[in-house]
Amino acid sequence: MKAHVQKLPLSEYSSFVADKFITPYFETPWHYHSEYELVLILIGKGKRFVGNHVSDYNEGNLTFLGPDLPHLFRKEDEQAQGGALVIHFDEHFLGSSFRLIPEMQKINLLFQRSRMGMHLTGTCRKVIAEKMHEMLELQGMERLVCLLSVLNILADTDEYELLSSPDITGQNTKDNDRLNKVFDYVMTHFKEEIQLEEVAEVANMSYSGFCRYFKNRTKKNFSHFVNEIRIGYACKLLMESEASVSNVCFESGFNNLTNFNDQFKKVVKCTPYQFKLQSKA
Repeated sequence: MKAHVQKLPLSEYSSFVADKFITPYFETPWHYHSEYELVLILIGKGKRFVGNHVSDYNEGNLTFLGPDLPHLFRKEDEQAQGGALVIHFDEHFLGSSFRLIPEMQKINLLFQRSRMGMHLTGTCRKVIAEKMHEMLELQGMERLVCLLSVLNILADTDEYELLSSPDITGQNTKDNDRLNKVFDYVMTHFKEEIQLEEVAEVANMSYSGFCRYFKNRTKKNFSHFVNEIRIGYACKLLMESEASVSNVCFESGFNNLTNFNDQFKKVVKCTPYQFKLQSKA
C-alpha cells in the first residue's frame, strides 16, 4: 500500500471526525495529514512509529498527534485484527479566530506539544478513553462540547510523554513511500543480519546517500533504529517467555551477547537480566 497524505471525510453534520476504524480500514502506512489526531487503540498490538520515535503499542494506548507529523501503527501480526477509535479535527474547525480568544491559551500550548506526538498515561488516559467512547453516541453541540472537554483535559494534564523530535514533519508522497519501504524491510528482516547496502537498494539510493537521508529524516543513525526494533522485540520475549537472556539475544537479531547487553542497557536503562526479573516480579 502506497504512503500518502491522508484525509478522512467529514459528514455534513459535523466539523470533525470521530469514528472507529477496524481492520482492514485500520491498516494505514507511513503517512501524515494536516489535521490533529487522537488515537485510542481498541484491538491489537504492534509497533508505533511517530516521527523519529519507535515504541510498542497495545490495546488501550492513547496517542495525540499534531499536524504533518508522520506516523504508522504497524500490527505485530499482519493477519490479526486491528482497530482504533480516532478523532480528527482541523486547526480551524471552530473558525479561524477561535484560537485567538484568551480561554484558548492552554489549548494552544497543547497544540504546540502535539507536534512532537504525545503518549497519554494514567488517569488522564482512562478519562479521555471513556469520553471518546461517549462521543460516538452524541450528536450536535453535545458532541462538540465533549471534544472541547477532552482538549481541556489534555491541556491540563502532566500524564504524558513526548515522542518525537520537534522538527520531524511529513514530506512528499515519494519520500514517505521510500521510508515506508525501509520500515517494512526492517520489520521483516530485523532478526537477520541487515546489510546497509541492501537497505539502500530498497530505498533506491546509494549507500552514502541513504545514510545521510535516513539520519536527516529520522534524526538517528540507521543502526540505532534497527537496534531499537530488536531491543523492543527482546523485551517482549523476556516478558512473555522463559527463554534465557542468551537465547533472546540471538533470537532478536544480535550476534554478540556483550553487544546485546550494552545496547539493551542504553535503551532500557537496565540489563536484560534485570529487566527479566522485574517483569516476572
